[in-house]
Amino acid sequence: MTDQGSSPLESAALLLILVLPVAPALGLYQHLGDLLAAESIARHGLRAAVLSHEKGQVPASLQEVLDPLAQGWGKTVAGFSLRCLGNCEDPGILSLTVFVGSATATQSAGLEPK
Repeated sequence: MTDQGSSPLESAALLLILVLPVAPALGLYQHLGDLLAAESIARHGLRAAVLSHEKGQVPASLQEVLDPLAQGWGKTVAGFSLRCLGNCEDPGILSLTVFVGSATATQSAGLEPK
């Protein structure tokens, strides 16, 4: 008795089974990259906003600070929100939310009394 089969068909089916988990893994990798970039951009962007606030200035354009940070990650900032929790008088809390791809990151910092 001889085994007869279709080697190309079996190879294609086996290859499909082996490659199938790769697509979700790539999606997870993309999301984690967006998340890491969003956290880093929010942290450094908030630092720039706090430092400019300590000098008595409101950041003229926080987008100008965020764009080079995003370029360093190879990402683009889809949007951001800078707001004061409570009031913006010292001491207060400044919060920055950044949207990058499929990720959102929020960083907050207390403002020192002047």
